[in-house]
Amino acid sequence: MAGNVWEWCSDWYHHDYYQQLEGKLAANPQGPDKSYDPQEPYTAKRSLRGGSFLCNDSYCSGYRVARRMKSSPDTGLEHTGFRCVRDKK
Repeated sequence: MAGNVWEWCSDWYHHDYYQQLEGKLAANPQGPDKSYDPQEPYTAKRSLRGGSFLCNDSYCSGYRVARRMKSSPDTGLEHTGFRCVRDKK
């Protein structure tokens, strides 16, 4: 599912999470245990995926569903939504 908004994910944001997984087999990675952003080390952040109708080449590269951004959970923006996920039964 993809909309024209940044989509909240349940994963915490950690700036080097993907480097930590490099060279390892990761089936359904659950994300890091805690948040860490070196630009704001005392603010807990979650991952956002997707892209926004506000994206522009001059300041945003988030036109892909796989694009990852970060934001604190108390952020309210008109171009932020959520993803719906369902377990396979």
